[in-house]
Amino acid sequence: MAYRRPLHLALLASAALVTCGTNPAGTASNSSATDTGTDSTSTTEVLPTSGSTSSASGTSEATPTSSGADTNFPNGDIPSGGECNLFAQDCMAGQKCNAWSDDGGIFPNGAKCVQITGDKQPGEGCTVEGKFGDGIDDCVEGSICLDIDNSGKAACVAYCQGDMNDPTCPDVGDKCAFLFEPTVPLCFPACDPLAQDCSPAETCVPNIAALGAEFFVCMPRVFEEIPGQYGDACYALSGCDPSFLCIFAENVPGCGGTYCCSTYCDIDMPETCLAFDDTLTCVPWFEQGKATPGYENVGICGIMP
Repeated sequence: MAYRRPLHLALLASAALVTCGTNPAGTASNSSATDTGTDSTSTTEVLPTSGSTSSASGTSEATPTSSGADTNFPNGDIPSGGECNLFAQDCMAGQKCNAWSDDGGIFPNGAKCVQITGDKQPGEGCTVEGKFGDGIDDCVEGSICLDIDNSGKAACVAYCQGDMNDPTCPDVGDKCAFLFEPTVPLCFPACDPLAQDCSPAETCVPNIAALGAEFFVCMPRVFEEIPGQYGDACYALSGCDPSFLCIFAENVPGCGGTYCCSTYCDIDMPETCLAFDDTLTCVPWFEQGKATPGYENVGICGIMP
């Protein structure tokens, strides 16, 4: 069948697990939610609904991470509290660069040097001091305690290495995902959204909140007390149950919220969407010929214009 891009199919990027990919933590940015539009030659990112401003589409050049902004302190000699580079981890000995919120909120909007207070490794259980946005935890340098909803059930997650244009992860099986606004680059295990091969406490979601995102990764299922099946209102990229994904309400018939959960689908079996609503179609995740190897059949059930 002929490939068509959806008019308003766009992924949720709420303050809970915001993704952007163009304004790294430490840079000033404000954004608003957008949709993918009808242009089939570009992938537009869905930006935060929390009052920050949008960057351009996903095809634009990434902004370098703001690091060492205070020229009195070269990399490796940034004092406690100074702005730093999450990729480079360029703080003084005994400190680490961690995402934090400078306005007292729970969600990070910058990066600063903090004292290393624990020895928890990526994948190990961890605790935050105060709330998540304070930026203090017991994870080792190069990682953060991702206790977004202050559940006390979080684990340390490694920051991506390299830079925005060529991010890498310490574990070869991980992919770099971009959360929050400004961007916090974190490593998660790669997954298959059609197989949903993550652990029971995780769900497989795109590494960037945009249709056409290159990879899918296992992220913790947040706000577990909120139902996350088809048609349920949702508030975060990983706020739906496994096999479901948070998308804009206009793509989910009968959705009563701003965003609702829809289901992944195999583009060779589009009829599976009809089991949920007869107006749904299986929208290909990628433009024709541009799929990441292994993800060629991934689609999302939505309303096609």
